[in-house]
Amino acid sequence: MYKITFLSTLLVVGFLSCQISLVEAATTSGASSTSDISLSVHDRAAVESRVREYFSDIPVMIEIARCESTFRQFTDSGSVLKTAAGMVGVFQLYGEVHETAATALGFDIDTLEGNIGYAKHLYQNSGTTPWRSCVPATTQIDSQTKLRIELMKQLISLLQQLLALQLAGR
Repeated sequence: MYKITFLSTLLVVGFLSCQISLVEAATTSGASSTSDISLSVHDRAAVESRVREYFSDIPVMIEIARCESTFRQFTDSGSVLKTAAGMVGVFQLYGEVHETAATALGFDIDTLEGNIGYAKHLYQNSGTTPWRSCVPATTQIDSQTKLRIELMKQLISLLQQLLALQLAGR
């Protein structure tokens, strides 16, 4: 039998947590900055900079914005970027489907902050599914990898329970 010490349990839990975080950060999760900026409606570089800042820990969302609109929230004339099909702004959100829900959550998808804020909300609830055609194949997780992640999470949970029991017994 192996004797699991407090320090070794802590190291294993930390290592596995870091591994899961690295996989998930590269594929499906993250949080972001919510600071506001002022930008010229014609300044695509400023829009790109804001998107990169906001989604710095969710790189796939930066790629999605590039793919969907080439980092444009507005047209050259200053109006909100809208396609004939009703897609709106930098994340090309389908206005007919998302505008009411976005407004109810306090987002105005016609503004840059509202468009990226609602895009983050969608990402947190649906992953990259709303932008399937723009998701790089390298960020998609196959079923075996998903299973490994779930098993690692279960292992971490068990190790955390063991650690709690060890601490309680001291």
